[in-house]
Amino acid sequence: AARGETVLMLDQMGGHLMDKAGIIYNATLADVLAGTAKIHDAKYVDCNEHFTAVSTGGADLDVLLGSLAALSLNYDWVFIGTSAGCTPAHTRLASAADASLLMYHGVGDKFMRAYWMLDAIRARHAKFDPLLIVQNIDAAEDNALESYELLAHTVGQFLGAAPALGGVIETPQCPKDIAPVLLEALRQESTAYNHGALKRAAG
Repeated sequence: AARGETVLMLDQMGGHLMDKAGIIYNATLADVLAGTAKIHDAKYVDCNEHFTAVSTGGADLDVLLGSLAALSLNYDWVFIGTSAGCTPAHTRLASAADASLLMYHGVGDKFMRAYWMLDAIRARHAKFDPLLIVQNIDAAEDNALESYELLAHTVGQFLGAAPALGGVIETPQCPKDIAPVLLEALRQESTAYNHGALKRAAG
């Protein structure tokens, strides 16, 4: 948005993204679908007029997919933060997206949730290749890299090429630090991400 490109952020994470953006809102897409609000009431424009944010409210992702597709037509960038899960709607959205980020916890065997997500989506969209983000707050740094290596090995053994490591979130400040590099990676149309730059930014 700072570069003059139009950006739409859709918050399907219970208002978490809206809160992070400092946006106070009343109407949501759930209200629009219920007929108690108009679509323009649910769009919140930031102080930068190129940035618009919408909360989906309590509406399920599968109900929202058509509305999300219609909303996205007028923007250069559309970022959708989904609730956690691996529903058919998640699979359809991931298959339709130009680029995806898949976050998982790096503690213990929780990386297997990312594996099952990849398995479910690649069964329907073989070229699904998200950047992986390891959430490793309050854990040893080795946990994150070890979990990624285990995940990459398991994916390579059973599902084909393993996705690239996009970054490790070790502190609440990390997302802000790795965001510019992730944006440049998403900007590229190919999946040839710059692994070295991403890892340095994550460090």
